[in-house]
Amino acid sequence: MPPLHTNQQSSALAPRIDNLPPALLKELPVGVLVMGVSGEIRMMNQAALNLLGLTESQLLNQEPLDSDWHVIQENGTPFQLKLHTAPVRAKQALLLLSTRQALRNLVLGVYRPTNSDRVWLSVNTEPQLNTDGTVEQVICTLSDITNQKAGEQLSKINECFSSLKSDPDDNINRLTALAGDLLGGAWAVYNRLHEGLLWAWGQSQTPPDFSNVRELEGNICYDVIQQRSDQTFVVQDLPNTPYAESDNWVIPYQLQTYIGQAVKCAGEYIGSVCVAYQNQFIPCEADKKLMGIIASAISVEEERKREAVVWGQNEAKWRSLLQNSSNLITILEGDGTIKYASPAIERILGYKPKELIGKNTFDFVHTDDIPFLEKDFQEVLQNPTTALTIEFRFRHKDGSWRYIESTHSNLLMDAPGVRMVVNSRDITDRKLAEAALIKSEAQLREKATQLEQALYELQQTQTQLVQTEKMSSLGQLVAGVAHEINNPVSFIYGNLPYATEYTQELLHLIRLYQQQYPNATPVIKEALEEIDLDFVSEDLPKLMNSMLVGAERIRQIVLSLRNFSRVDKAAREPFDLHNGIDNTLLLLQHRLKPKAGRPHIQIIKDYSNLPIVECYAGQLNQVFMNILSNAVDALEESMDGETTDSLKLTTNAPIIQIRTEMVDDHKVVIRIADNGPGIPPHVQQNIFDPFFTTKPVGQGTGLGLSISYQIVVEKHGGVLSCQSKPGEGTEFYIELPVQLPHDEAV
Repeated sequence: MPPLHTNQQSSALAPRIDNLPPALLKELPVGVLVMGVSGEIRMMNQAALNLLGLTESQLLNQEPLDSDWHVIQENGTPFQLKLHTAPVRAKQALLLLSTRQALRNLVLGVYRPTNSDRVWLSVNTEPQLNTDGTVEQVICTLSDITNQKAGEQLSKINECFSSLKSDPDDNINRLTALAGDLLGGAWAVYNRLHEGLLWAWGQSQTPPDFSNVRELEGNICYDVIQQRSDQTFVVQDLPNTPYAESDNWVIPYQLQTYIGQAVKCAGEYIGSVCVAYQNQFIPCEADKKLMGIIASAISVEEERKREAVVWGQNEAKWRSLLQNSSNLITILEGDGTIKYASPAIERILGYKPKELIGKNTFDFVHTDDIPFLEKDFQEVLQNPTTALTIEFRFRHKDGSWRYIESTHSNLLMDAPGVRMVVNSRDITDRKLAEAALIKSEAQLREKATQLEQALYELQQTQTQLVQTEKMSSLGQLVAGVAHEINNPVSFIYGNLPYATEYTQELLHLIRLYQQQYPNATPVIKEALEEIDLDFVSEDLPKLMNSMLVGAERIRQIVLSLRNFSRVDKAAREPFDLHNGIDNTLLLLQHRLKPKAGRPHIQIIKDYSNLPIVECYAGQLNQVFMNILSNAVDALEESMDGETTDSLKLTTNAPIIQIRTEMVDDHKVVIRIADNGPGIPPHVQQNIFDPFFTTKPVGQGTGLGLSISYQIVVEKHGGVLSCQSKPGEGTEFYIELPVQLPHDEAV
């Protein structure tokens, strides 16, 4: 798989992306897009093409927020480019493209025409800056969370179905609201044919002036019913269809898209459930299946309403209902003996009515369900006005177990003896679907957990990559500067001893001339007085010695720079920790010196006798630099004239104390403490998090301590912790093994 697709005209604008290791891009489990500040796509990898269902030619130089992409947010509204029509979050995203800020975990849905599906993505962005601090381009990562979104939808369906009660009208409203919630439209409506009109019996998020009753002619919902099909009915670009004139919904409510599903009861199409949008929306196959499920559930509730109406008729109609109801109707004696069973029992349980009459219903109930069934049975007998709905398993004639939902009512109080009417229906398919749903939900939750872990690891890798790239560039720069300085300094340092020797010989020669020719000519006397030969003879050796000391100082600084950068030391190696700390302090020497309004920062070293440690020396130097720089920052902040009293130094003089010690012959400990203002508890718990910083914008990236933690803990198998209290200073504790394990993470 090619690791990255690049627009050749833009490649010069993105040197840092081009320098990314191809192996890393190949292993990334997510899509990568590189966008310019105007939103155009400059680069992408194959994973991004796979996720979006597009080719390279379809993606390069396009703007991913364009409305033609059919990109939606979680609430179903479009994610557009134009600021005056884009949602608030879209505006924020566009503004972030021209700032230094990153965007985290933006959830977007992208319709893929080739697959007729919608992929849900978690989008993260990372800006890259020019040398002048402006945004050059934005790296965008795309993670597939479609399974997670499907799991959320399954959970909502399960929650809605579980909340359905005995009132069909209330249940229809709940199911209508579920349709609007799952498909993210402006509103959802269930329209029912009644007395030659359409009645809105189920509504969700409809406008305040919404009409509950409408005529049939020219009505979209009526056309859905008239097509007498189980196929989902979709109408797009409504203002440019005949419905703009015939349907009084379209123009007043600015509708753009309509999705409808016919509902039938007792074999007849009687209504339609629909979701309306005020934006262009393309439903995928999964959306259409959801509409079909909800329409089927409403059909069940319509069946229940129809049965409830029939139950209110006279006895003849009631008996006719018993004979023809799709539900199983039984009449039981007080002890559970079956006195009557409707013909539906043969369809549901396989028995003919005469095979069960006279037998006890508890003989056919699963033994695990008998106790709570007997309890509810007795409660209905003792409270005639009580009606209870329970679920239990009943043995089918073929020996299998069927899940039955029964409503027990003591409605025959005037009959001889106590009798009970039981209205039952087979819910085996629903229970199996719920079991499958629970199993699927558990699998999806596990998958979501794995995706969250993968996303976390990706963010950690991204953080490490950014910091490693910065430190690599800095190391190369430092090494290059040190090399360029070292050549002329070595030339000067190497020639100073000879210059000193020649100077001494010349001065000695002048003194011999003075001894041999004490009476100088007037011209020579005048020249001697002008140059002050005695002063020159005394000061010149001092001058040469000062130059030698300065050259030696420059050589030490160059050596420290080269040791700190360690460009050629990427592998682990034996390392003197004390030498690394001293080199770091040498590079920070300019920040330790006294400044206006601030005294010299004193360094107290308490070094123990430590062995040579096997480690990644360049990375440990980075850790020392991060921690010591933060200590200097804290001390400087505490000595700022505007600092509050609570942040003042714990003592008058600023001090950084460095202690080292050996532990258990296998570990070394480095403690770096300062007497600054300390760190509040609510800040301490976040100091090792990526991008967390308390410094003003532009003065800190929030990566220093996060990268230090990864280097010490993950790279070296050590410990990095912080102990601090406000007003008592701060101490960082570093523990490292003397010998690195052979299987340490790279």
